[in-house]
Amino acid sequence: MGRLFEFLIWSLLFLSTNGQVLYDDMGERERSVDLALLSMRTDLQQFSQGIERMVMKKLEGIENIIEAKMDQIGTKNNKSLSTIQTEQRLLRQEMRVLRYLEIFSRLNNIAGFDCADILDYFPDTRGRDGVYNIMDLYKTKAVYCDMTTGNGGWTVIQRRVNGSEDFERNWTEYKNGFGSADHEYWIGNDMLHRLTTLRPQELRADMERFNGEKAYAVYSTFSVGDEASKYQLQVTGYSGNAGDSLDDHNNMKFSTPDQDNDLDTGSCAGGYNCGWWFNECYEANPNGHYTDSEKTGWDTNAWYHWKSSYISLKTIRLMIRPRV
Repeated sequence: MGRLFEFLIWSLLFLSTNGQVLYDDMGERERSVDLALLSMRTDLQQFSQGIERMVMKKLEGIENIIEAKMDQIGTKNNKSLSTIQTEQRLLRQEMRVLRYLEIFSRLNNIAGFDCADILDYFPDTRGRDGVYNIMDLYKTKAVYCDMTTGNGGWTVIQRRVNGSEDFERNWTEYKNGFGSADHEYWIGNDMLHRLTTLRPQELRADMERFNGEKAYAVYSTFSVGDEASKYQLQVTGYSGNAGDSLDDHNNMKFSTPDQDNDLDTGSCAGGYNCGWWFNECYEANPNGHYTDSEKTGWDTNAWYHWKSSYISLKTIRLMIRPRV
């Protein structure tokens, strides 16, 4: 019921002043699915973190107005008429919400708070890994969802597959995110903070060597602080077969080449040309230099405790989902 109420809150926002215009004109806009989607995305830009509070306040206001009008009605007939009108209005709203769900389902361009929400709202997405939209602060954000591993619902926050994306980025770029959800990307530290603040999260790292060997690491607790804390990392509760290479990074602040927050006398981020929660400097560095074949050395995207060596990885991805 909590997930359903959460979803209805987002849906009801479309029935507010601006959302009402969208739905009243839906019949015409259905001539072009692309146009309908564009219009919805435009309205989505009005969302904010205080959205639930705003919607609840609006609903309370409507309820108070209805109750006040009902108190003013003196006759039984008038009471019946008002009840019928109210029921008709609510039914029209419900039909508009259902139409919205139908369009988004047909487009497979579903928006949720995270990939776990999308899987919960639309169970037929199970086993269908790919790019979906999740809610950012004022817009939707494309991310890659793993809907298969461990029953799915994983939001991929970092992905390396062939080195095509440059991970030598500054503080602002790591803050906002970069890359392409269907290939290589970093989801963004602000988004990481929001996702891990909404609900407790677990983290999973999947990696592969150039010889085809694979391993994974799961952490039962994962959270990222806000920018004021320098996106401080909390990660504990290791299990898996890749070795616990993140223990050394627990409680560390995020560093980039232009903002050094590590414990080393030099600059780990500057030395390895990437952003990460460096200590002195690392045992795991998924954002490190990508090589086109297996190499051993500090200047790689390595996970040390897998082979007790700094071996470059062919692929690695980090993903999170709400902890059950």
